[in-house]
Amino acid sequence: MPSKHTQQIILSEQQRNDLELIIRQRKSSQSIVLRAKIILAGAEGKSLLGTTKELGCNRETVTRWRKHWVERSDELTVLEKLQEAPRPGAKPIFTEEQICLIVAMSCDKPEDHGYPFSHWSESSLAMAAQDKGIVPSISQRQVGRFLKSGRYSSR
Repeated sequence: MPSKHTQQIILSEQQRNDLELIIRQRKSSQSIVLRAKIILAGAEGKSLLGTTKELGCNRETVTRWRKHWVERSDELTVLEKLQEAPRPGAKPIFTEEQICLIVAMSCDKPEDHGYPFSHWSESSLAMAAQDKGIVPSISQRQVGRFLKSGRYSSR
C-alpha cells in the first residue's frame, strides 16, 4: 500500500510506450525527460527516496510530478500531462505582432512615417505607435523595454 507521500501511478501500455519514446528521443527537452522518468519509476513501484537517488533530483520534484500526473485528466496526451500547468497572472498586454511593429518602426526613419524629426526617442516611438493605431496606449518606458530586451533584434 502506498504511503501518503507516494502517488500510485498506473500506466496503460500505450502511456508506457509513449513515456519511453520521449526518453529516447533526442529532441525531447531534459525537463520533459526527467518528468517521464519520474512517472515510469512511480509506475514501477520505486520509492520516493529511490527515485530521487536514481534520477538525482529532489523529493519535491518527484512528489510534484507524480501528483501532477495522477491529478491530470486521462484525456490529455502523455506529453500534455508532462507539461507545466499554465501559470497564474495577468495576460500580456501587448501581442508579439504589436511589439514587432514597434521595433520595426524604430528601424525606419521618422520622416518615413511623416514625423518632422531625424531620430526616434522612446517617447516619440510610443506616440507614433498610438498615432498609427498599433496600440491604443503605451508608455515610453515600455517601448524602451522592448528595444533593450534584444529579443526582437535581427541578429
